[in-house]
Parts: sequence; structure tokens; C-alpha cells
Amino acid sequence: MNARAHLLAIPSGDAAALAWQASVVANGGTVSAGRLAIVDTFIVAEKAAGTWALTDDYWPLWGEDAIGGLTSLKQRRLATAVNVPTFTADRGYAGNGTTSYLSTGFIQSVHSVAMSGANLRLAVYQRDNLAVNTSAAGVNEAATRGLFLRTRGTTNFLGGQANCTSVNSTATVATSAGWSAVSRTSTPGNLLQFWKNGATITTPVPGTFTASLPTTTIFICAHNVAGTPTTPSTAQIAFGCIGASLSSAQEAAQYTNVQAWATAIGANV
Repeated sequence: MNARAHLLAIPSGDAAALAWQASVVANGGTVSAGRLAIVDTFIVAEKAAGTWALTDDYWPLWGEDAIGGLTSLKQRRLATAVNVPTFTADRGYAGNGTTSYLSTGFIQSVHSVAMSGANLRLAVYQRDNLAVNTSAAGVNEAATRGLFLRTRGTTNFLGGQANCTSVNSTATVATSAGWSAVSRTSTPGNLLQFWKNGATITTPVPGTFTASLPTTTIFICAHNVAGTPTTPSTAQIAFGCIGASLSSAQEAAQYTNVQAWATAIGANV
């Protein structure tokens, strides 16, 4: 389908949706008119909520094909599948729990726009329920410099790091499936917060903060420590995003937008 036909097939003809479609095709993948319409609707909703401007990039891992899943939505960066993580169309990527993962190519200190060392956030949509101490995504360079997310550990807490010491939420979660996020805001009070399906699950008291961003790439299905996948996961990760922290209303709005995309392709949990 040519560019004009695609333009006529989508609700708004948003330029960002068309640019992503062109990048997927240039990378060797395909995007159907139906999928482009879903992406267009998502981007328009994100812009309306103010979350598009605050999010530096999105990983639509539940692509129609592997290349579509590896091409990021906003910066249009092609991730690398390392050691053959399992791709399932319209569902996402899963690691093997040892050596396979995705290297996103997103380096916070280089590619951040909205994010800063004192204001940052990572979120993922996971499709299965696992209570294990593994990482859905992230990077860690020091005790207080890194950003990673554990969607549910063996003690049933959502945990992670956002340029502070690694901590757990203070409320348990019943499942790792769904939308999970960790964020840090410098004002007021250097708040570290965990979120589940758009709602906060308490603000733990963190340890020491740092304000410098990591200089190595974010991994998915593990977190990156000096280029090595650490606490690798077998979870199926369907979608993710990285950027600055969101307000409570924006957290709820982004969850609604992500869940609408999931529902449209039958990937919702």
C-alpha cells in the first residue's frame, strides 16, 4: 500500500504514525493498514493526554512481525534481538531466562529528551504472571545510577531502581501481568513511585539519589550491567516506554491508551 493509501486508511493521518510505518518498512518489516490505524489512534490519545511529550520512546514489541516489534515508535530506533528471544506476533518477546534479551539501543545519557537524572520513568506491559526476582527491563551502572523494573518478585512486591538505591514497593501485587511502572520526580521531595495498571501502589522511602543518567543501553527481558544481561527473565514483554515521570492523571491515561492497543490486537491481560 502506498503512503497516500495508508494516509486515507488511518483516522487522523498523524505524521508520527506514518513515520514509524516508513521506518518499519525500511527495516524490512510490514505494517498493515489496520495496525497503522491502531498506532495512529494510540499516538493521538497520547498527545491529548500530554504523555507523548513526556515519553522519550516506546517499544511496541507486540508487532505484526519481528521487525515491527523491534522498531521503536517515537525515536524509531531498531532494537537488537540477542541470542534469539522468542517473538510471537501480536504478543511480544520473551527471553530464555539466561542469555537471550533485547538490546534497545536507547542510552539515557545520549537519547533522553524529556527525561533527566532527577526525573525519569520506565514502564512495561507484561503478559504473564511470574513471581521471580528477574528484570523486565533496565540498566544499572552503580548503586544509585540506573533504571530497571521488576514486575513481581518472589515476595510479591513490584521493585526496581530510578537513579536511587534499589527498593521494593510497600504494597504487594497479585500478578506481574499488566502495566507496571517505576518513576522518580525531584520535586517535591525526590519521590520514588511504583505504579500498577495506572494507579500508584505507594511511595517507598528511597536511599541515596544520583542525578546523572546511565551511559549504556536499556535491555528488555533483563537489565544491563556492563553489557551483561542481569537477572534475565522468561516473561513475555509486549510493550514498554521510557521518559520523564507522569502525573497521576497521566499515569491512568497512558495505561488506558496502552490497554486499548492491547485489546485491539487481542493481547490484553
